[in-house]
Amino acid sequence: MAIVHSIGEPENESEKKAISRLKKQLPDNYIIFHNFEIPSNKGFPYEYDMAIVSDFTVWHVEVKGYKGEISGDKHQWKFENDYVRPSPIPLANKKSKVLAGKLTHANRNLVNVYVDTIILLTDDYVNLHISGDQPIRIIKLKDAEKCFSDSRYLQKHQGETSKKDAVCKVLFGGVLPGKKLDNIGLYEITEKFAQNERRAVYLAKHKYIRTRPDTIIKVFNFNIYTSEDEKLCQIQNIFRDQDAMRMIGAHPNLIETFDIFSWEDDKFVRPTEYINGGRPLELLLADKKKFKAVLKRNIDIILKIAKGLNHAHNAGVVHRDVQPINIVAAPNGVVKLVNFDLALFIGFPDLNHIKDINKRLNELYTAPEVWDEPLEAVKSSDIYSLGIVFYRLLVGLTPYNDINEFLYSGMDSAADEDFLINKLCQNKNEGLVETYKTIVNIIVKMTKRTPEERYQCMSEVITELSALQE
Repeated sequence: MAIVHSIGEPENESEKKAISRLKKQLPDNYIIFHNFEIPSNKGFPYEYDMAIVSDFTVWHVEVKGYKGEISGDKHQWKFENDYVRPSPIPLANKKSKVLAGKLTHANRNLVNVYVDTIILLTDDYVNLHISGDQPIRIIKLKDAEKCFSDSRYLQKHQGETSKKDAVCKVLFGGVLPGKKLDNIGLYEITEKFAQNERRAVYLAKHKYIRTRPDTIIKVFNFNIYTSEDEKLCQIQNIFRDQDAMRMIGAHPNLIETFDIFSWEDDKFVRPTEYINGGRPLELLLADKKKFKAVLKRNIDIILKIAKGLNHAHNAGVVHRDVQPINIVAAPNGVVKLVNFDLALFIGFPDLNHIKDINKRLNELYTAPEVWDEPLEAVKSSDIYSLGIVFYRLLVGLTPYNDINEFLYSGMDSAADEDFLINKLCQNKNEGLVETYKTIVNIIVKMTKRTPEERYQCMSEVITELSALQE
């Protein structure tokens, strides 16, 4: 994914579309600068839609949203409505020369940087009939990745040091954006934990707060080049966890989050409580040598998460995404549920639509009714998911690898009672057999196929699990 450096705002939907698509298509070592001005030697400022910078190449890109049939030559283009306008290529070439001249005038080491002109058409269905040698500089957005990866630009400088830093410094007065991140607002980054297209997760220290400086920092990206409605939807989804926590309030088994703040042009930052020594349960389960099946500890984990969920349910919030990656456990016994990003708010139907939620749910833990229709989530949907987590803690595996195995199995519970009893009671202390049978009965009821057959509220689960600890 390319780095995008916003100098000015896109002027139209075509430019937004081009920036958004190219950001996803181009490699990590490419930089996209957009909507900027560069003066010629005589001081006249030229406006640029976009410049794409790689190690040894600068593409000056003019973005056009033209549609339909277009014919013409190097001088003029004719459109379907017989409207004639000058070809955009001569002016674009002139602006490319200004870029090239600025580079070589400022730094002779940049004389071999290749500067080229591209006219980028964002409508994939536009048809061009342009004579002469001009079409080579005209591409459609769907072909952009191939064009900007052309080996002519990438192989001619093999073995040389990248010129990218120097190009950025000459053209835009700064060094390469996207270098190692040291600070986010008042937080100093100490370690990067994870990153995907939606968010990056860091461990950070607050510069001034000394009583509890360590903080988890979650940085969420949103697409500023999409429509206003879509952008608002993305931002609301980013704030969803905060919405949920404001409704729920504090609880010892729910992670504490702090106020989100904006950062740069397209990011929001959510500071979150750091648990000393805490790790996601998913990672603990993967370390089978260190995380062995200890019954007392496993019951304690499930009981504490049940208490956190009960608190959330009483406030009208269903988590919908209870799974080991969203449970943090520490050696000192602290256990907390995290990430209410997919939460459902009972009684607020207008707030519960999340785009592409099915792609974000984990079929190994999601209740059948939620997998079929996320808006059908109820309190017992979280009970089902927690039951699957309990199952995995005890057995080491989930009861299925594909939810359809269960949906079409004819079984009334995801947990096979006979299998579980045989598995848990094998080579175990005879005095624990009755305890394991009780646990199996709890898991079987938690993971019933239909919501009505499960425990109806988490307090019932808490009562059953608490009895096991006595």
